Amino acid sequence: MRQIIYTSVTTNPTGRAEDDAVGITRQALLRNGLDGITGLLYAQDGDFLQAIEGPDDSIADLLASLANDPRHRDLRILIDRETEEREFGDWMMVFRERRETVDAFDRRLRALLLGVSREMAGYFRALVPA
Repeated sequence: MRQIIYTSVTTNPTGRAEDDAVGITRQALLRNGLDGITGLLYAQDGDFLQAIEGPDDSIADLLASLANDPRHRDLRILIDRETEEREFGDWMMVFRERRETVDAFDRRLRALLLGVSREMAGYFRALVPA
C-alpha cells in the first residue's frame, strides 16, 4: 500500500481553501471508496494538506488527477512511501468552521489524529493555528 502526504495552494478567487471543501469532498466520496483510497484533507486559509493511502495503482491515478485539478496549484509531495497498514480507516475532511473556536478545532483534529503515526500527526498539527 502506498501513502502520500502533499501540500498545495488553492486557486479559489476567495483565497480560502475551505471554499472548495464541499466539492472536493463530494468528488472524493464518489471516487476514493471505489478505488480503495482513504485519508485526511486539511484546509486552512489558502493551503491544503492531504494524506492519501491505498493501492499503488489507485494512488498513482489519483496523483495524476490531482496534478491536473484546477482547484489548486503548487502541489508538493512531502512523503511518498510504502506502508503495511492504513492509518486512516475512512475518508475524512477536516477544516475549521468559521464559527468554530481554535481550541474546539484543535480538540477535534487531535481526536482524528489519535490513531496515526507521530510523523503523520506532526504534519497536520504544524498547521493548527496557535
